[in-house]
Amino acid sequence: MTSCAVCGRELPPAGRGRPQRYCSRACRARAYRERVAEKQREPGTEEAGQALTVDRIVAAAIALADRDGGAGLSMRRTAAELGVGAMSLYRYVPGKEELGELMIDEVFGRRPLPEPGPGGWRAKLELSTRQEWALYTEHPWLPQMFALTTRPPIAPKMMAYTDWRIRAVEGIGLDFATMVRIAIMLSTHTQSAALQLARETREAAPREQWMSAQGEKIKPALAALPMIARFGRDEFEASGPESIFEFGLQRLLDGVERLVPR
Repeated sequence: MTSCAVCGRELPPAGRGRPQRYCSRACRARAYRERVAEKQREPGTEEAGQALTVDRIVAAAIALADRDGGAGLSMRRTAAELGVGAMSLYRYVPGKEELGELMIDEVFGRRPLPEPGPGGWRAKLELSTRQEWALYTEHPWLPQMFALTTRPPIAPKMMAYTDWRIRAVEGIGLDFATMVRIAIMLSTHTQSAALQLARETREAAPREQWMSAQGEKIKPALAALPMIARFGRDEFEASGPESIFEFGLQRLLDGVERLVPR
């Protein structure tokens, strides 16, 4: 029984004609990319001590996203950041989705949660959530990377946050499924608020300045919305991403406290 030249999966018995080498179009395309990448490999790069590695590619992608935002991230632009041909990257990273997972893992790995952390489950959950928020404020593109992945990213250092939170609520009388929901719920809330923060970070004008400039245009629309029409400065500030994050965090923790058996 022969196997696929790329992934090693067993191939069906060969019939007439040329023997099958790949199990799918995806494997055939990957083999093609690898052949092209080998031809385009930068001459003299390794000799100069600048060989491509996964770590160098991820670092370049993070620097690019920090500077220009996540929307402009691509394999081609990352390759340009490194001064190599675009196809060279595919020898190390299969594609943009996998690159996003590696970037997420690297950023979370730079700020691991402390062991054992503060005393008490609430203090632990608050610490871990604020630390995740700090990552998103430092790297506004980070929550956008989650949208690139078709499933939760395979990022062990990010998953360590979930594991840490589950351990934080272990032994307080909750079943394991509820503990998992709590850990994921806090991260989902943080990412949601951070997405709004990222959108505002990309805008040239500050939030207050934009609202002031748009005031006359939106007054007719607000007239039909009596509650929204009551918005003043306090309400405007309360609707900001940081305020929503803080308010939501405390309400979620209050909800967890109600689940703990007395």
